[in-house]
Amino acid sequence: MPQRPDHIQGLIFATLGALALTPDGLLVRLAGTEEWSTVFWRGLYIGIGLFITQLIQHRKAILKHFPPNSLKEWFAAFLSSIGTLCFVMAVKHTTVANTLVILSTMSLFAALFSMIFLKERIALRTWIAMAAAICGIIIVFMDDLSGDDMLGKLIALTCAFVTAGCMTVIRSERSMNVQSVFAWGGLLSTVPALYFAPNLAVDTQASITLIVMGGLNALAFVLIGAGAKRIPSPEVSLLMLLETILGPIWVWFILQEAPSPNALIGGAIVVTTLALHSIASLKKRRT
Repeated sequence: MPQRPDHIQGLIFATLGALALTPDGLLVRLAGTEEWSTVFWRGLYIGIGLFITQLIQHRKAILKHFPPNSLKEWFAAFLSSIGTLCFVMAVKHTTVANTLVILSTMSLFAALFSMIFLKERIALRTWIAMAAAICGIIIVFMDDLSGDDMLGKLIALTCAFVTAGCMTVIRSERSMNVQSVFAWGGLLSTVPALYFAPNLAVDTQASITLIVMGGLNALAFVLIGAGAKRIPSPEVSLLMLLETILGPIWVWFILQEAPSPNALIGGAIVVTTLALHSIASLKKRRT
């Protein structure tokens, strides 16, 4: 059966959005700035980038659309800010591969939260996927039980939890302005960074890297949001695995940060599980 033009557009938007996220971990590494300084500038540039997109879309009505309009939107923005903060901290304390493999499980956590808070039923395939993904994550965690690396993995797991929570809040209210949520998430992450960052001054090379990072994140949110309106969520989840696969490859190719054997094994289990789950969900939806 031929695909509808809007479905093809959705695939293109979501794919480009997922690809825009793939160098995120690499850019955090290349910036070379102190972790709280990175949190500050990354969050600020994400907020500015998404504000510009909202300004283009709404122009004179920007003051009506850009600020969150409800407590739910503010709560989602708060959760997004924690996720933004935790991503940087995770990459700073463990490998990009470990971070992205653990983060890729957020869709399964979101399904669990939807069952608890939105009273949605979880299919058997999702429970099986959760069990398999947990096995993969355990293998990743067993790779190195030392203090700093373990801290990074725990922060990545926290990031997956809070991001899944953010997505659950967003799903609970279809009229929510998602771009505004992520923009304010970026801006709110700068608040603790102002206190903890020893110095916010960065050199020209780091500044350019951070601007590119924030711009790509803002672009990714816009494109993925546009794609998600046109294609089913399992397809979006499947395309988001591009970040989990390509992100570590960018870092390995440019910085020679090779994933450990446990990260490769655990990552393969998680990525394969999520891919099969998304494919099964798509088939069920079409049936």
